[in-house]
Amino acid sequence: MAMLPVFALVVVLLTWLEWDFLHETGWTVLHEHKVNYPSALARGKLGLLQSLNFLMLGVFAVIFGQGLRTQFAHRWSGAIATFGLAAVGLSGLFGAFFTDLPGETITWHGGLHGIGFLLLMWGSAVTFVASGLALRGARGWTGYWVYSLLNTPFAIAVSAALSPFGQVSFYGLVTVLLAWFAVMGRRLRHLA
Repeated sequence: MAMLPVFALVVVLLTWLEWDFLHETGWTVLHEHKVNYPSALARGKLGLLQSLNFLMLGVFAVIFGQGLRTQFAHRWSGAIATFGLAAVGLSGLFGAFFTDLPGETITWHGGLHGIGFLLLMWGSAVTFVASGLALRGARGWTGYWVYSLLNTPFAIAVSAALSPFGQVSFYGLVTVLLAWFAVMGRRLRHLA
C-alpha cells in the first residue's frame, strides 16, 4: 500500500529541493522536454535519496508479491503474475542506477536505468493482466480481478486524455499504474 505514497512523496519533495537543478537540465513541469523525470532527480545533490526511492519501489513490489501470490486461484496465470511482480521488483534495482541527462553520451548506468524503466512498465502490464486472471473465483477478490484486467487500458486512456497537458500525461500514467499496488495491497491487508 505504501508503494505509490512513498514514491510520490519522495519525488515531490526532491523536485521542490532540486527545482533549480531540474530546470538547468531542461526540465519543466508541463512542457515537452528530453529529461528523464523523475529519474533525473538522482543526478542532483540529493540524488542518493531518489536512487533509494527506486530501490524501495522494488522492495515494496517483492514484499507485495509474496502476499498476493498466496491469493491466486489459477496456477498458470498466477505463475505469470509472480514473474511480472519479480520484474517490477528488479525494476527498482535497475532504476537505482543514474540516468543520462540530455546531451550526454549514453552510459552503461544510463542503459541499466532504461532497462529498469522497461521492467517497470512491462512487468506492471503483465502483472495486472495475469493477476486478474489468477484471482478469478478467488475468495474475497470479487471485482478486483476485473479491476486488474482493466488497469493498463485505463492508465493508457488517462495518459491519452491528459496528453494536451504535456508531461502531465506521463504523471497520470505512472500514478494509475502504481495506484493498482495500493488498491490491491489494501485488499490483501483487509483479507489478512
